[in-house]
Amino acid sequence: MTISTLMHRILPLVLGAAALCSAQAAAPSFNLGPASDFSAYFYGNATNFTDIEGRMAVGGYAITSGASIGYRTPFGVTAPSLVVGSYVRLNGGDIYAAPLSNVDTNASIGPITEYTKNYNGYGVYGSTNASSSYLNLQKADISTYTDFGAAKTQLTALSSTLNSQAANGTVNFANGGIELVGNNTTGLQVFNVNTRNLSNLTLSNVKDGATVVINVTGTGDVVFGGGQDGLLEHLRANVLFNLNDATDVKINTFVWGSVLANNGVLSGAGHLEGSVVARAMVSAVEIGYEPFKGYVATPVPEPETYAMLLGGLALMGVVARRRKA
Repeated sequence: MTISTLMHRILPLVLGAAALCSAQAAAPSFNLGPASDFSAYFYGNATNFTDIEGRMAVGGYAITSGASIGYRTPFGVTAPSLVVGSYVRLNGGDIYAAPLSNVDTNASIGPITEYTKNYNGYGVYGSTNASSSYLNLQKADISTYTDFGAAKTQLTALSSTLNSQAANGTVNFANGGIELVGNNTTGLQVFNVNTRNLSNLTLSNVKDGATVVINVTGTGDVVFGGGQDGLLEHLRANVLFNLNDATDVKINTFVWGSVLANNGVLSGAGHLEGSVVARAMVSAVEIGYEPFKGYVATPVPEPETYAMLLGGLALMGVVARRRKA
């Protein structure tokens, strides 16, 4: 085999490997792991909640009155709409099951009226039940449904990983709010925001279908207020607010996207059209049904690929020297 023939065979492989090496690999693939099947996932207690449109998991006790739980649970799901680790006291309200007809419960934003609600939902609890007698609540081994400890370990690590990512989007404080401006090219758009006052938030110039991670730094309260505009509504299933250090999360407006706040206590009187993972909940924040889709990373080349790349470059160097000679 001549050098020329060998070069024609090796060069495409070298170029392909180089393309892989230059691809974005800022973060591994991720989703909300054990919490992905729930609209609301709390490691501790939940009180005074009124409207959870998807399924709900509470690691501690759950106490409230007149709550609506799980009426937008997807068709075909047979798991409990409510999982409570210890004591449960629901006064009135309803626990819904998945619809009996094959409809898309995420086709629009709740409340949904185009299908008949299924009132035959049920919940499970770990210790004691003091709820209204008509509610279907069953004592069970909660570990068969979810492991709150393992979930917290996994999702705390995820939050830390995301929080360490370099920003590739621009944050502007202008017009009385916060403008998040992407680069319109990357599949993972990262914004690092250094204020805990998330009022009048807008998102623009982000590629359609991209995953958007908004890291909010600083301990203490994180407050969602004012309003939200731009691409946030359109990309809501792809938006994740990562509140790595927050201890309190106040939802005082309509928020588009999911919230990961492993150490935060959720409060306020607004609406979150996404999923939430937090330490606890103490108010009537409405949680819509909008599962976070997660992110699929660009594959990182294996060591063999790097070896092929280096070997190919070396071969090209040899050929260049021979031609020069």
